[in-house]
Amino acid sequence: MPEDSLNQHSLNQHSLNQNARKEAALQKNLLQILPAGSDEKNTIWNMFQFYCYDTSVYDGYDVEADGKYKMCADYFAQYWQLPRWSAFILKVDGALAGFALIEPSDVVAEAQELADLFIMRRFRRLGIARRVVEYFMAQRDIPWTVTTFDDAPDATAFWQQMFRLPQFQVIETLPDPDGRDATVHLLAANQGIASDGNVVCK
Repeated sequence: MPEDSLNQHSLNQHSLNQNARKEAALQKNLLQILPAGSDEKNTIWNMFQFYCYDTSVYDGYDVEADGKYKMCADYFAQYWQLPRWSAFILKVDGALAGFALIEPSDVVAEAQELADLFIMRRFRRLGIARRVVEYFMAQRDIPWTVTTFDDAPDATAFWQQMFRLPQFQVIETLPDPDGRDATVHLLAANQGIASDGNVVCK
């Protein structure tokens, strides 16, 4: 076998072994989905900078003169102030792994929406986002809306995979109410989905 082919084979095998180790590690570790109290508000606020950094690849959002992304404190505060608005911290084996923000849908009355889901890079491609989505959908007996943006191909691909599952079938697609290049996906009330045995919510 040519040397280049051997090197490529070794790289592919290393990647497979690395992914297998990550999957095995995740099975041993505990994913925690924890309601964020007022004491954790700054933690999510700080992690949101990483979220903005990741999405800036698609939306072209630039940092301000102080080197930080501008965020609306008043809007952010609603997750701790208003009914049906809530924030959650995600941890894997005790380490901060991301956050989830839930709010009422602004498209369908009485529906909920997973407004933002952020997973730190070192915990990605381990199935965490799927487990988080499954956890929240399992807790809801009302409709959900999911908004996908045309300029965010990774997130769109993730949700398209989720929509192929029987428990996440989309019953209707709607235009974005703000006229953005986005699609709102409506899911009917979803009950009886078993949550992952390695997921804990306190």
